[in-house]
Amino acid sequence: MTPGGPEVETLKLIVAEGRKRKLPTITHAVSVVDTLAAVEARPDVLVHTPHIGHLNDDAEAVRKIAGAGIPMTSTLAVFVPHFSADNTPLFRDGEPFPWNTLSSAGDGPVNARLLWEAGISYGYGTDTAWPPTQSLADELRALSLVFSPLDISKIMGQGAARSTLRQDIGTLEPGKVADIVMVDGNPLATVTDLLKVVLTVKDGRIVSDSRK
Repeated sequence: MTPGGPEVETLKLIVAEGRKRKLPTITHAVSVVDTLAAVEARPDVLVHTPHIGHLNDDAEAVRKIAGAGIPMTSTLAVFVPHFSADNTPLFRDGEPFPWNTLSSAGDGPVNARLLWEAGISYGYGTDTAWPPTQSLADELRALSLVFSPLDISKIMGQGAARSTLRQDIGTLEPGKVADIVMVDGNPLATVTDLLKVVLTVKDGRIVSDSRK
């Protein structure tokens, strides 16, 4: 974003046009400055935790972003190395990891925690090209830097539902869609147990069952 530039008004125009057409608007903002501009435009979802800039230096920015009531996706693992089978650190595109971006792996989680404590709705998301299980494993590793297993269960459940603009999933309660996974373990104690899926239920029907 250019300081004093036209981006805020442009974003507002896009959001207004989306609302006219009943289309959700999702803003990809990677810096604190960009996220503040996006919040001013009031899109439906903020994609990417701001990982450029330090929210611990700006309590007012934390209040403004979290207080807007706009859900945010995590995508923290994009700046954490993914390790191949031969222990090579890789970036999201399979290329060698760019170590000059590693500071984002620190700023992103810290900013995420500050926004979480200020009350933002935070949901699981990924910005990598790895197979789903590997992407989830990497994101869990990044989330675990600043979130407890209980926090992460909320991020994976109702947080992810809000970030995908779904009100009918995310928690187990009457009236919601029966999309359920059963895991072999207790992710509230060991969060990586979320990777040990043994049963998947979609719309109330079993679609995968490794117990058989």
